[in-house]
Amino acid sequence: MNKKSDKRGKVIVFLDIKGGVGKTTSVREIGRVLNAVFGKKVLEIDMDPQGNLSDQFNEYDIVERFLAIRDGRQMEGEYTVQDILLNMALDIHECIRPTEHEGLDIIPSFLTLAEIEELLKADIKTPQQFRLKTHLDKITDEYDYILIDCSPSISILNINALVAADEVYIPTRTDAGSVMGIAITMNLIDTVKTYNPRLTNEGCFLTQFDNTNISKTVRGILESLIPESYIPISIPRNKFVSENSYMKMALIDRDTPKNPNKVTRAYMVLGAYINAPNKKVFLKYLEENGKSVVEQELIDKFVESRETGNGKKV
Repeated sequence: MNKKSDKRGKVIVFLDIKGGVGKTTSVREIGRVLNAVFGKKVLEIDMDPQGNLSDQFNEYDIVERFLAIRDGRQMEGEYTVQDILLNMALDIHECIRPTEHEGLDIIPSFLTLAEIEELLKADIKTPQQFRLKTHLDKITDEYDYILIDCSPSISILNINALVAADEVYIPTRTDAGSVMGIAITMNLIDTVKTYNPRLTNEGCFLTQFDNTNISKTVRGILESLIPESYIPISIPRNKFVSENSYMKMALIDRDTPKNPNKVTRAYMVLGAYINAPNKKVFLKYLEENGKSVVEQELIDKFVESRETGNGKKV
């Protein structure tokens, strides 16, 4: 298992109660950027019953998987985030799976995760909203970052994630429904802050952004309504994002290292922003030097890390 570091790692949640806004893609891409470009130890946790993040790392027999889902059972030898929430005596290390990338691990989800809410309510030994935090507190010094992918809902699962978190980011699309989703998500974050005072709302960023009038209008609305919570780093619309659900590779690994596409570049900048010790200083540097200059610096850093063996496959 991962060697322990001297300080507590940061737990970051990606949440939006609106679906289809790029939460899973953002966790996958940002996690890999932090790992491959900055050499960070990263754990990704799939708190979404759909398990899309888990599928990005799983190698399984499709027939066996189909039958397991139909029977409502886990495949033999698998522990998932569901087991963590239901069994406070379980060693969380048994649920952590290494990926093909050194320093990048995952705790997967399973479809029956959607059915456990009533079970959590029935068990009064441990407050239901603190279950994930209790487990994560045992391993936060083993990782630099723990990234949690949440479902698009207001549920005890997402509340568990927020209670365990230090920071939360809100990915959002450029449509009216997504703007309303931001407001509801921010209200949920404010509620959880009452019993997790360290939780900070780090703001929202736009995904699937293009140069259409609606995208520009939504950007302007967010800049006006929540200037303190709007992150001026957008992820552009690109076919590679949808293709990657089948490729099961992070864009940064699939792309040309020295000349990556615009989505890879955008996630590299966003990953650098999240990793920055002072985000205001980073944004000022980005504004003064220009996006292309910062992107090239990150590309050079990634190429250098590949050549020196950092972020390599196991």
